[in-house]
Amino acid sequence: MIDGDLTIRHAARRRTQLLDWLAEAGPDDALDLAQVSACDTAGLQLLLALRRSRAEQNRGLRLCNATPGLSDVLQRSGLGNLLPDTGRRG
Repeated sequence: MIDGDLTIRHAARRRTQLLDWLAEAGPDDALDLAQVSACDTAGLQLLLALRRSRAEQNRGLRLCNATPGLSDVLQRSGLGNLLPDTGRRG
């Protein structure tokens, strides 16, 4: 789970969190974004890099629980199809 901002100000910390998730995630695990409060182009770049890394492992990247604001950023940027939110997980 990523908590807080996916922004340039927090990019280094989020990159470390995403690399840790990448190392531990199984083939069917989805990245939980329920606690992401803001996202800018740096955050989108991190998610795209994570997607590329998963593809190199012959795995897809699935997101879940994206906040409405993050979902809006993904759609407005045209990345909603590349980085789909697979829905809520409880």
